[in-house]
Amino acid sequence: MPKKPIIPDKFEENLISLYLKHGSIEQVFNITNYDLPVSFATYHRILNKYGIVKSAGPNSRLSESLNILSLVNNYKVPLERVYRKYAPHTLKVSTNTLHRIMHHIRLGVTRRCGAALLISQESHKDRYLVAQDYSLSNPALGQAGDHSLPMSHTRMQDSSVTSITRVLQQEVFADDCTKGNFPFHLITKDAKPIFFINIADIKVAVYRMIFPDSYSTFTSNKLHDYSFITFSEMFSKPLRPGVGEIVEKFEELRFMPASAETIVINSKLNLALSELPSHHR
Repeated sequence: MPKKPIIPDKFEENLISLYLKHGSIEQVFNITNYDLPVSFATYHRILNKYGIVKSAGPNSRLSESLNILSLVNNYKVPLERVYRKYAPHTLKVSTNTLHRIMHHIRLGVTRRCGAALLISQESHKDRYLVAQDYSLSNPALGQAGDHSLPMSHTRMQDSSVTSITRVLQQEVFADDCTKGNFPFHLITKDAKPIFFINIADIKVAVYRMIFPDSYSTFTSNKLHDYSFITFSEMFSKPLRPGVGEIVEKFEELRFMPASAETIVINSKLNLALSELPSHHR
């Protein structure tokens, strides 16, 4: 976290906003045609000044992958057919990547890491923060606006604090980051995952957070239309794969006194894809 209070600077705020939107300094330089009056090194220093945790993976591709894999499961047809019929020209994830993910699912192997946050308010601990993911604008890819918990890729070497901070900065408090007001105090230094879930080839650590009621406005370049909803309300909405299982497992475990951090469950998507005939993969 920043060592001293940050004096707002519009130019720096814009650089932070661009970084959180595009996920990497390289991508920001690309979309601006390298027309920025800062060097890569200066950009890194500005991110460090604001306490920004660097991205750990292409989150847009996570959404794409999960939607394509869901369609493979729903229609029970080969991956290439789904990809040709439903994938827009702007799709970034390749069939090779999807085949590799499905191969890992079949083997029960995870190759990447992620973090998901179960966030509630003090006065409503039975309600969980969700938002809609509109990153897939092509309706043919599945219902746009699927509800998701705040989640993102992480790195294997990340501490829990680093993982949680990255998710909050990218998917909960993006505007606060740009203004140097990110609430670092909400993250406890001894935070630990309550359990893990395998979604595609990602082992996702699930963390529990309780916010004071005063925190009710959330912003992100990836998620929109935030709301706190109950477990029963969750299943009346279109959900990103794995979200329903996360909340369901937490509801099962939340009254248990023992630590559940060693528990690993599989998403329903993984279970279904692992059972498909090989020619569908």
